[in-house]
Amino acid sequence: MHITNIKNTRKYSRDNIVSHLLVSELSTGARHITTTLVEMDVNGHQHLHSHETEQSYFIIKGKGLMNVGDEECEVMKGDSIFIPSNAVHGLKNTGNEKLVYLSAGSPPFGRVKEAEFWPLENINR
Repeated sequence: MHITNIKNTRKYSRDNIVSHLLVSELSTGARHITTTLVEMDVNGHQHLHSHETEQSYFIIKGKGLMNVGDEECEVMKGDSIFIPSNAVHGLKNTGNEKLVYLSAGSPPFGRVKEAEFWPLENINR
């Protein structure tokens, strides 16, 4: 069993977003799933991007504007969004509170890229 606490995860920060690496090859040895908890401040946004792996987001708190491919839709607490392989996607916090979501998908990077994206020095101690 491997238990991860948000207080000691690898994390990265950009554009008013903090992404906590929960389950991954790097953090737990997982080879078929990666999960992150993302906290997005008011007016924070995730740049449009794509990757080969499928992904899903589950909105835990707040609301935002989700883009997947040619679609754009308001999302809020309790919504689950599926992102197909290679679909361009991004999210913007449109609410007046922090937007928090759980992301799950197939491992997109591998250990080396994960270590670059979520550096060890960014672990809360």
